Amino acid sequence: MSERRWDWIPGTGVGPCRFGTPVVEYEAYLDLKLVRPEGASVTGWGMYEVGGPEKTVWTENGKIEAVQCEDFFIFTNKNLIGMSERELIAHLEKKPDEVGDSVEYENGSIQTPYEFEDLALEVWFENGILVSASAGEIVDD
Repeated sequence: MSERRWDWIPGTGVGPCRFGTPVVEYEAYLDLKLVRPEGASVTGWGMYEVGGPEKTVWTENGKIEAVQCEDFFIFTNKNLIGMSERELIAHLEKKPDEVGDSVEYENGSIQTPYEFEDLALEVWFENGILVSASAGEIVDD
């Protein structure tokens, strides 16, 4: 399943996963591996890998809250993974609402988060290239 396209529909879902849907509905056909049970972290969210570490599903109260991808995150027939900041802004036709502080990981990777609040989208750039994208349900404040 992980080699198939994972299209992002803002506010609705990523790939076959729909926000707000019980994660158990996907157990029969997605290779889900529980990495962290709900309540085991600061956020309280559970974490599943889907077919490996390139795709992650987060849950709250057993329902999908967000999906993160590091290989395919397709929006209007283009993979956001691998885009430059300029390409992403042009493709989304909007600038980020916030650019966060860079984070250095144990392996030496330095990544910077960009948030697009009205799309419930967060992307991470490393060396000017988008390496990770995650999205959740759009919540009106």
